[in-house]
Amino acid sequence: MDRKILYMGLLLLVTFFWGVTFPIIQEALKFIGPGPFLALRFFVATVLMAFFIRKGTGFLSLSNIKHGLIAGFLLFLGYYFQTVGLEYTSAAASGIITGAYVVILPLISFLYLRTRISRVDLMASVIAFGGLILMSLGSLNNLGTELGDILTLLCAVGYALQIAYVSKHSRNINSSTFTFYQIAAVTIFSTLSIPFTPGGMGTINLYVLFAIIFTAIFGSVFGYYVSTVALIYVEPTAAGIIFVGEPIFAALAAVIIAHEQLGVFVIIGGAVMILAMFFTAMDKYLKNRKGEISPPSA
Repeated sequence: MDRKILYMGLLLLVTFFWGVTFPIIQEALKFIGPGPFLALRFFVATVLMAFFIRKGTGFLSLSNIKHGLIAGFLLFLGYYFQTVGLEYTSAAASGIITGAYVVILPLISFLYLRTRISRVDLMASVIAFGGLILMSLGSLNNLGTELGDILTLLCAVGYALQIAYVSKHSRNINSSTFTFYQIAAVTIFSTLSIPFTPGGMGTINLYVLFAIIFTAIFGSVFGYYVSTVALIYVEPTAAGIIFVGEPIFAALAAVIIAHEQLGVFVIIGGAVMILAMFFTAMDKYLKNRKGEISPPSA
């Protein structure tokens, strides 16, 4: 089988696992606080990721450690706001709003990387914002849900910042080393956040253990490792289109696993946001096919 097709399939599987984690985590938060859950999830992921470290990867380089920890702090912000937000909003809404990082990223890249914003990116951002407003209309009478949506939007900003930072500094760092320090940083900052995070410690039961292990293996280690290797064979623009499937899988999983009832505003607003994500991803894919976007260095 052609490796590109193989890894495109694996990327789709990654987005499936990422989508499924939303209702699983939300159910786990009924028993354990967001801080302890994140700390335990990423501690397990850090231990597992250590097996991927090889000699000669610059593991003890101070520069690699610094960049890995900074990227990890930004990743922590994304996971922290996402997980706390899940206590107040639905899993479907969380998955869709999280996916807004696809259209926030061009704006962050313009401010941080000084990359040009295309008209399509600008249009997609406006459309996505409109979709977010539509989704929020259904929660105007529920301040808790509205707060959850706001926290999840902050999560999307955190993910966009992390991607932009990794894009700038990852070229000279071994992928497994960079990923290890990012996951380790999330563990550290999640642990430090426990006293300041609503929900307290909670309890650990069999379901919580399942959620921790499932998300650590499939959401963190498998997801990051496969996506890192897959980008060797799959163009980032094509991968971006595949990643748009994450909020779709999240919404479907929320209905099937958590038996959520999707309101009219959530469905319409979510569809608008996903359309905006698809627009910006497809625009980059077409430009890449035409040779208008320079390929990244190895």
